[in-house]
Amino acid sequence: MNSAAGIKLSVVMPLYNEGARITPNVEQTHDVLRMLGPSEMILVNDGSSDNSGEEIVRLAEKFPGEIVTLHLPRSGKGEALRRGAQIARGEFVVFLDADLDLPPEQILFFVAIQRVKKADAVIGSKMHPDSTVDYPLIRRIYSLGYFWLVKFLFGLPVRDTQTGLKLVRRDLLLQALEKTESRGFTLDLELLVRLVRLGAVMVEAPVVVRHSMKFGGIGLPVVWQIFCDTWRTWQRVRK
Repeated sequence: MNSAAGIKLSVVMPLYNEGARITPNVEQTHDVLRMLGPSEMILVNDGSSDNSGEEIVRLAEKFPGEIVTLHLPRSGKGEALRRGAQIARGEFVVFLDADLDLPPEQILFFVAIQRVKKADAVIGSKMHPDSTVDYPLIRRIYSLGYFWLVKFLFGLPVRDTQTGLKLVRRDLLLQALEKTESRGFTLDLELLVRLVRLGAVMVEAPVVVRHSMKFGGIGLPVVWQIFCDTWRTWQRVRK
């Protein structure tokens, strides 16, 4: 597990139209990472139509060697995570949502858990009894329904596949990504299935999730699309 230039941690942060807040969010995350020694942030612009692209270029110029930018046509969060992970150089890779609904200070906790448990992957879980989750009721209902669907179909050793904070050993992550086909919402799910099949030691960790107004935008058409994508993922991985 050779890391480039002593980099121990790579944070992959996908973003779409986050221009209004991406600079303070990245700077906050960068301050956290400095507590952990040599690290890098990979900012993946997933076809934003606002000024996100310009903002992250300025950030890369401000923090040369510590912030890397990747610009994609609109491809979906799953593909943005995949492409970011492929250029990561750290021994471990962290997935973190750019809106910081999951405050980046939690990365320190995840790193500590990994070291104590000798884990290959630390998976954030809203279902963990010690998690603090500020969600509207309808979002909680959707999350609980998806939990039971995934539990029934996949039987994974973690209760929550979709929380946007994960820490995974890079060599195993790349092996798992080679076997995945999902590009959107279900990449996280398929990735965890592949990691389990590779024998990864996986630990579930509590998270603090702050409420975001975007959570209110999940309607029945989106729920149906998620169900269909999850069903197709199950059909694919059971072969």
